[in-house]
Amino acid sequence: MPNNISNMEDTSSTVRISSKTSRCDSDVKDFLENQNGYIIILSDDALFVKTVRTGVMRALGVKLNCVEAVKDVEQAGRSLREHLYLGMPVLIIVDRILAGRSTSDFIRTTKSIFPQAKLIAMTYETTKESLSLLYEIGVDHIITKPVSVDTLIEKMAGIIKPQSRISNLVQEARICLEQREIDKVFTLCDELLKIKQRCAAAHMLRGEAFMLKGTRDKAIAEFEIAHKYSPLYLEPLKRLVEVYRENNEEAYLSYMTILDYISPLNVERKYEIGKCYARKKDMDSAKKYFDEAITCEQCEAAKRLCTIISDIASSVMEFSPDIAAKYFEQYFAAKGENLSKDDLVTFNRFGITLRKQGKVREAIENYKKALHIDAEDTTILYNYGLACVDGEQFKTAIECYEKALSLEPSFHKQAAVVCNNMAYAYIMVKNNARAREFLATALEIDPQNASSQKLMERLK
Repeated sequence: MPNNISNMEDTSSTVRISSKTSRCDSDVKDFLENQNGYIIILSDDALFVKTVRTGVMRALGVKLNCVEAVKDVEQAGRSLREHLYLGMPVLIIVDRILAGRSTSDFIRTTKSIFPQAKLIAMTYETTKESLSLLYEIGVDHIITKPVSVDTLIEKMAGIIKPQSRISNLVQEARICLEQREIDKVFTLCDELLKIKQRCAAAHMLRGEAFMLKGTRDKAIAEFEIAHKYSPLYLEPLKRLVEVYRENNEEAYLSYMTILDYISPLNVERKYEIGKCYARKKDMDSAKKYFDEAITCEQCEAAKRLCTIISDIASSVMEFSPDIAAKYFEQYFAAKGENLSKDDLVTFNRFGITLRKQGKVREAIENYKKALHIDAEDTTILYNYGLACVDGEQFKTAIECYEKALSLEPSFHKQAAVVCNNMAYAYIMVKNNARAREFLATALEIDPQNASSQKLMERLK
C-alpha cells in the first residue's frame, strides 16, 4: 500500500487554477517583493510554520528571507518594531494559544501600539463567542485550523489588499488618521457615504477625526450613529465605553453591557460591570457578573490545560506513539462531555497515533466518535477511510472517500499521496477504472511520483 498522508495539515502541494487564487497570489507576492513586506509567525505549531514556509512560499515563488517564525512574544515584538522602524509593512500571524498561554495581551498591545501592523489570529475554536473576542481585541482576520495553502493566501491577501472600493477607502482613511491628516479623513468619509449612505465605518472614522480635533461631543455623536447603523460593530461601542468611562457611569455601564452581550467571553469586562453594579448597590446584578467572570476564567483555564496536553501529545506522536496516545487519552478525559468541532483536529491526530501503533480497531472507533460531532468533516472522513483500509474494510473506506468528495470535489487534488491512497482502495475492490482516475490526477500533480507510477503499472 502507498504511504498514507498522516495529517491533512501537512499537505502543501495543491492544484491552484481559479482566477481568485491567481489574484490573491499576485497580491501577496506584490506585498512581499515589491512593497518589501515581512511576515512574522508567532507559533509553536511546526506543521503550520511548514505550511507557510514551504507551501505558501513555494506556491508564490517567493524567497524565504521575508518570513520569520518565532515562539516567543518578546522576540516577535522586537522583530515587529525593527521592521516597522525600517518602514517595512508587517503581517503578523499569531497562535491564539502559545505554549499553553493565551496571546490576547500580545494582540491587544500590538494593535494598540502598532495599529498599522496587519494581524491574523490562528485558532481551533469556532464558536461565535470565541471569534467575537478575537475581533474585539484587534485581529484583522481569523484562521481556523487546519488550513489549506489557498485559504491561508486568501486570508493574507484580504488584509494586505482589500478588494472593494469601500474597503480601500476605509484603509486609506485609517492611514490618514495615523498621520493626523484630518481634512483628508473627512474627504474620504464623504466619498464613503456617497457609495453607502448608512456606512458605519465612515461615521466611526469621522468620530476618530473629531476626537483628534478635540471636539468630543461631535465625536460621540458620530460613534453613536455608527452603532445605530451597525449594532454588532464593536469599534464604536468600545470608543463609547472609553469616552463615557470617567464622567457618565450610566452610559458607560449601558455600553459595557451591550459589548458583553455581543462578546461574552471578556473576563475583565464582566468583572468591571460587576464593580459598576456594586457601586450602585445592586448586589444581585454584581454577583451575576462576578460569577460569570469566574466561570469564564475557569473555562479558559480548562482550555489552556487541554491545549497543553494536546500539544504535548502532538509533539511526541511521530517518535513515541504509545506515549502520545496516553496524553491524547488524558486530553479526552479532561474534556469529558464537552466535545465540539474544535476537538476534531485532536481526534484526527489521536487516530493517526493509534494507526501507528497498529491499533486499527481503536482508530476506527475514534473516527466514528469524531463523525458523531461532525459527519461532514472531510479530513476526518479521509483519515477514517485510511484506518478502514488498514483493517481491510475497503468498501467502508470507499464510502468515506466518496462522501468526502461529494462534500469537497477537489479534495483529492491536495496532494498526490491522497490520490494514491484513494486509488489503492479501489484497486482492492477491483474497480480499476475509478482507480485510474485518481492515479491520473496524482501524476498531473506530481509526474515523477513513484507510488503513482507503480500503482498505474499494477493496473496495466
